[in-house]
Amino acid sequence: MAFTMEDLRDPADDMSVLREMFLERRYRERAAVYFGHPDFRQVRALPFEAVMAALEKALDAGAITPEEFEEARRVDAVIRGRRAQGWLHLALEVSWLIDRRDVEQAVRRAEILTKALGKTWPAVAGRELTEGAREAIERLHQEGRPIVAVQDEEAIWPPEPQGAIRD
Repeated sequence: MAFTMEDLRDPADDMSVLREMFLERRYRERAAVYFGHPDFRQVRALPFEAVMAALEKALDAGAITPEEFEEARRVDAVIRGRRAQGWLHLALEVSWLIDRRDVEQAVRRAEILTKALGKTWPAVAGRELTEGAREAIERLHQEGRPIVAVQDEEAIWPPEPQGAIRD
């Protein structure tokens, strides 16, 4: 029997992929638990088919470019809930260890998804935040730009007052 380099892959890499898949599934299945908030109700994860249909419609209408379509379709999940002002979507990026890149990716994808779904805020979720991710989130909050972060199952919503945040 001949072995290939693929056969010799590090099992830790496989575990890392499984951890990420587990987290993504957990946040989608239990969206109301993790993202429910007194000002964010009727929370659920949108089916990927609904997200894709909205992206295709926006692409066909010329609201987004093919590059934006490709970027946004890679979102880990889209969470939808109702605020007093109406429906809000969260463009969720999930990672075991959330870093600055995850925050930036969530921001980019939320901007695109806003064109397809309506108001969309970026969101990140995972077990831990790197210092770079904390700094990026704090900078966004200081600029009055919303982002929701879930670290180790605890949601961190943008600072109050909500009215001061640019939707």
